[in-house]
This record gives sequence, C-alpha cells and structure tokens, in this order.
Amino acid sequence: MKTIVSKNRELLILSSSSILSTLFLFFIDEGNYNFNWITEPLVWLIFLMYAVPIFLGQLFISKVILKKYNGTGIIIASILVGTTVGIAFTTGIVFSGFLK
Repeated sequence: MKTIVSKNRELLILSSSSILSTLFLFFIDEGNYNFNWITEPLVWLIFLMYAVPIFLGQLFISKVILKKYNGTGIIIASILVGTTVGIAFTTGIVFSGFLK
C-alpha cells in the first residue's frame, strides 16, 4: 500500500519536527531542563541557527536523496536522517571556529 503525502503537508511535518527537535535540544542544553531561555532575545537567534539547518537537512534528504521513493516511511527517514545531518552541519560550523 502506497501513501503519498501532499507537498504542503510534508513541509508542515518537516518544519514542525525541526522546531520540536530544536526545542528539545534547547530544553536539555540551554535551559538546563526548563524553558527559561525563551525570555532571552539573543537565544532565539541561536535557536534559528539550529532549527533552519535541521529543516534544510530534512528537506534535502526528502527531496534529493529519497526523491524516487513514495510512502510515509520517506517522511520518517527524512526526519531521522535530516535531523542528524542538520545538527552535524550546525555543530561542525560552530566548533570549527567559522563564527569567530
């Protein structure tokens, strides 16, 4: 059984999963298991520096790597692999000293 997810729904799923995964990372890292970091305006910029590459990593995996396949498994694979790619890219940029 093949299920095709519409393009708008796919973008909504990928963007919400990137925001949720970034919120989780900030909950355990920036906020020390709370959401007190939300009141700091500069932290929102850093939040976007993580959320956007995670979303772009998920979108890249979905549209470029897995474009020949159909089904809901593509969304799950895009979320898992794309999140890993986005986090690896962001931490690679941060720890390389590129932003100094």
